[in-house]
Amino acid sequence: MQIEIRGNHFLLLTQRAIFWEETQTLLIGDLHLGKVTHFRKEGIAIPNNAAANNFERLNQIVQQTGATRIIFLGDLFHNQYNSEWETFREWRAEHHYIDMIIVMGNHDILPMSLLLECDLEVYVNDYEEDIFIFTHHPRVEFDPSKFVFAGHVHPVFTSYGRGRQSVRLPCFVIDKHQAILPSFGVFTGGYQMGLADDRKIYITTETRVFSVC
Repeated sequence: MQIEIRGNHFLLLTQRAIFWEETQTLLIGDLHLGKVTHFRKEGIAIPNNAAANNFERLNQIVQQTGATRIIFLGDLFHNQYNSEWETFREWRAEHHYIDMIIVMGNHDILPMSLLLECDLEVYVNDYEEDIFIFTHHPRVEFDPSKFVFAGHVHPVFTSYGRGRQSVRLPCFVIDKHQAILPSFGVFTGGYQMGLADDRKIYITTETRVFSVC
């Protein structure tokens, strides 16, 4: 699904990321690496292939788009260091030709040295480029001359069918001055989003992205 924002073109991907065509940049929110391993250590039953799923989808979108840069919109790693960071380190080395930026999120508590060792360009607060602001927490006040891309809330939307059937799916939320990305990571939960004036919601499934309003 391609949309236009402020004269730029963005692809909403089924893998729950956005590709900014003019700059060949992938926007990824809330990857939460390490969460699956953390849960399993705590005795919570999580499928064995759950952690690998994140990296499989990362590889898919890199190959699919030919991206030359990735901007992570915070919560790259869920919490304290565990073995999934080493998997990310290896993945990063394999994709050394891609520039990678991270805007720090509330879960990004790993030592700064680990991020820098992986050749990540780190921004503690916002990263701004031209008229766009890339951040973790969605804004409630806006500069009309700017457009914000954020994550953090893991937006989902519930669609109702006939009878009492319903389905709750990740979604992209596009408001007048802000876009909120769904969580890229698996087992991250979600916050129910509602309809609003000047808002477009795009539900994503494994095979399709489609507008619901």
